[in-house]
Amino acid sequence: MNDLKFAFRQLLKNPGFTAVAALTLALGIGANTAIFSVINGVLLKPLPFHEQERLVTLWESSPVQGYDQMAISPPTFADWKSQSRSFEDLSFWTGPMDYNFVMRDGTEKVRVSYPSASLFNLLRVEPQLGRGFLDEDDHPLGPQTAVISHKLWQERFGGDPQVLGRSLTVDSYGRRNYIIVGVMPEGFRFPEDTELWLAAGWNGLPQDRRGGHWMDVIARLKPGVTLLQAQMEMNGIQARLARENSSARLGTAVSVVPLLRQTVGKNMRTALLVLWGAVAGVLLISCANVANLMLARAASRQKEIALRLALGAGRRRVMQQLLTESVLLSLLGGTLGTLLGWWGVKVIVVASPVSIPRLNEVSVDAMALGFTLVAALVTGVVFGLAPAWQGSRLDLNNALKAGDRAAAGSVSAGRTRSSLVVAEVALATVLLVGAGLMLQSLAKLLVTDRGIRAERVFTAELDFSVSGFTTWVEPTATRPQVRLKELLERVRSLPGVQSAGAAYRFFRWDNHPPVMTFSIFGRPALSEAERPVADFDAITPGYFQTLGVRLMRGRDFTEADTLETPGVAVVNESFARKFFPYSDPLGQHITMASDPGALDARDNRGLPVWSEIVGVVSDVKSLSVQPEATPEIYRPYWQWPMQSPKLFVRATGDASALAAAIRQTTRAVIPNLPTPGIHLLSDQVSESVAQPRFQAGLLSLFGALALLLAACGIYGVLAYTVTQRRREIGVRMALGAQKRNVLSLLLGQGVKLTLLGVGIGACAALALTGVIRSLLYEVKPTDPLTFAAVTLLLTVVALLACWLPARRATRIDPMEALRCE
Repeated sequence: MNDLKFAFRQLLKNPGFTAVAALTLALGIGANTAIFSVINGVLLKPLPFHEQERLVTLWESSPVQGYDQMAISPPTFADWKSQSRSFEDLSFWTGPMDYNFVMRDGTEKVRVSYPSASLFNLLRVEPQLGRGFLDEDDHPLGPQTAVISHKLWQERFGGDPQVLGRSLTVDSYGRRNYIIVGVMPEGFRFPEDTELWLAAGWNGLPQDRRGGHWMDVIARLKPGVTLLQAQMEMNGIQARLARENSSARLGTAVSVVPLLRQTVGKNMRTALLVLWGAVAGVLLISCANVANLMLARAASRQKEIALRLALGAGRRRVMQQLLTESVLLSLLGGTLGTLLGWWGVKVIVVASPVSIPRLNEVSVDAMALGFTLVAALVTGVVFGLAPAWQGSRLDLNNALKAGDRAAAGSVSAGRTRSSLVVAEVALATVLLVGAGLMLQSLAKLLVTDRGIRAERVFTAELDFSVSGFTTWVEPTATRPQVRLKELLERVRSLPGVQSAGAAYRFFRWDNHPPVMTFSIFGRPALSEAERPVADFDAITPGYFQTLGVRLMRGRDFTEADTLETPGVAVVNESFARKFFPYSDPLGQHITMASDPGALDARDNRGLPVWSEIVGVVSDVKSLSVQPEATPEIYRPYWQWPMQSPKLFVRATGDASALAAAIRQTTRAVIPNLPTPGIHLLSDQVSESVAQPRFQAGLLSLFGALALLLAACGIYGVLAYTVTQRRREIGVRMALGAQKRNVLSLLLGQGVKLTLLGVGIGACAALALTGVIRSLLYEVKPTDPLTFAAVTLLLTVVALLACWLPARRATRIDPMEALRCE
């Protein structure tokens, strides 16, 4: 208590020193508190399931085919469940998908999943009302049952306790009625914010579709079974299945991923850990700065400490007193840092992209406060250790001599201060290199040509499933395309519309390998596993024009490409380069049917089997953080039904001004069509880079903070050096030294420390920046331009920080400096 009281009085006696040191620490501790709160909420906090550490997701993987996570087929699931011994149980789900929930007052989109009966039991989650699914619900002829979320129960059924047994209607490729058998507890939304769970039995789960990949699998490990053991067993099972079904497209191994890691995602985990490393670097720089302040302060207290030692105090006792002061100072900084961290968390949550999972669970909770307390205590010891060690090792004979010269800092203390500055510069170099790489990657991502012109284009999601179009083949007058054609004609005639088109699906948001197999006429027949793959889309005339996709060769689709005419297709440049590297693709025929037959063959739905390639268009890249183009096949919309097409409209002016007119036109053409969701394409493209923009912004902020703190450290050391060498500088100037000589002497000292720190930091950056390789786009972790720019920036900033105290040294009056002390 005496030590605490004395430390408190010492801090009060030096309010300037206390304020600067506490604020410096608060910046470092506050940044760590904020980022730790995010990491805790996203990465560390357990999922709300019993023994969640035993829950894993299972995926097919194939290093040869270039994917590590692919959904599986029904027969593969059946084999996994019957042959594996590492799991208590396995379950699957399909979806989630947004379907129309039909009510008396219209329809609304609801997120729907189709789980197997054992999912809720596997998760150890009991419904709040009623029951979950039973085994008979998995049978194709079983009852069509539904379980609803607590939110849906409250909002659409008014929390009615008699909701069990009531019927609800869902439009999912045809209207189906389901009986509500259960209500899940509040907050349960697995998987991916599901609001409605429907029995999977109606899917039929065909056991002969070995190559049909649409089921996501979750399992619970048996007690005592490790992840590695389960991985090895599943790899053996899958390798055997791949050999026995060599004609099907199967992965050769299995990815066993903990559910928490799967929920967060690999790239997000890497990004958050990198940010945490960055703020840890900022905290270390803060510690180095405060340690330098403490060393300077300890030099002015040498007589006081020498007297304590002369009167019998041991070195351990002196170190204890000095460490008490530093810990008390760090606790003060930690208190301020907690306030900064609480504010920082709110800013991060607001500024973060919605793609960060579990962001709603982020808060400054008890664990975050505990982390802050530990960080403050450790910080106090870290920055207080060097000054305490130096202060306890005084030469009493010299320290007790009268005069400021005797009280000057020792050689070892000067070396310690210089070493701390070098460490600060090295840490700042690592952070700035990381920030520079992320910024350069973001710049390339923003200017990359995705193959479309998104300005003045908006999209509208249409849903024909409630409009009576429930099958793929109907009389021509009632096909979805008829109404879609009428709607497009109306839209194109609206004032302010330049062009319009529609597509079967939106652009790809990820870089998963294509899975649609196809065959080329005239080439040897291949098994499903050997057939080439490509992405697929069906489009209307005007689609390419609206998006600015260039027609390279051949022709575009026209309204004459109908169901009754021969099949046609357009492919992209990637497709042409890969599958027709030495020949012209125009005039070639392709099919996605497994048993195509003759060129004029039609399937049982009346659709042409073979399609002639009539055009080649430029590539359209995915809307992912790593944009890439894959081989793609386009079919005309008349020859491929589109139950939920995406409408694309290019405006002559402000695209957002047409939203109301599009909604009104849609209601006029198809009165019972759900109100389409309308979005600017430029906003959707911008959303695709929201995550890297957020990461680069935070890392740049922490890099700039590190640069500022490092500059302050260099300035502080040189300013202290000028004070300590004031008499020496006076002697030099009295003997004829010019101002430029003094300036170059001090600048040389600062630049030498800076270059040494930059060199060490650059070597460390070369070793560490490989960690962010997966976060970079078209930028190498060893990019020489970034390293050169960071070196130049740090050198310029260091020169400025050195020049200020050096200029002050040149203004020293020799007579004033040489006066008797």
